[in-house]
Amino acid sequence: MAQEQSINTSPSWKERVKKYLKENFTKNHNLWRLLWFVAGCVIVLIPSLTCNILFRHHELPWINNYDDSQYHNPGISFGTEMSPAMIYFLQAAICVILLGVILFMKNWYYVLLLALAFAGGAFNLIDRAIGYPGFANTVIDYIPTLWFFNTISNFPDFFILGGVIIFALLYIVLTIVGVSNSGRKSKKDSNEQTQSPKP
Repeated sequence: MAQEQSINTSPSWKERVKKYLKENFTKNHNLWRLLWFVAGCVIVLIPSLTCNILFRHHELPWINNYDDSQYHNPGISFGTEMSPAMIYFLQAAICVILLGVILFMKNWYYVLLLALAFAGGAFNLIDRAIGYPGFANTVIDYIPTLWFFNTISNFPDFFILGGVIIFALLYIVLTIVGVSNSGRKSKKDSNEQTQSPKP
């Protein structure tokens, strides 16, 4: 009977969503979330835009032939080739999903890491749309990554990969730690209840 009463009095999913939105979408939360998002975008923008402009002006010292096709990537991740329309759709969809996830993040480091991935994806999307003379619908790559399948990458790729991997690892570690701590706390509380003298 007590279990039925506790089940009936538990909040519905709509009430839980309303409570979550009320607690995490205050002006202060939105402000710091925006600040860390902008910080992540700036971190990506400075080196990415600098190298992109230098490449377009043929001023990167380690590149000899700027018209070499190896520096103009028509594909997506790790050289995966698809149709331009599909690539634009996937990149735009991923950016929108990342924005949606960022809106629901409580911790600043999650916002920052996902902002790095978002800004990297958005930069590559814009770079692909701008193109390069003789290479339409391509992303400019300029950093040789000999240790990874002998490919050529760019700064936005590093920020996308690093942001997502660190976010996933951090989320898993903190989730495990949180579950472990909550389990210890509940066990401690139960022991205290059993050891407390009855009145």
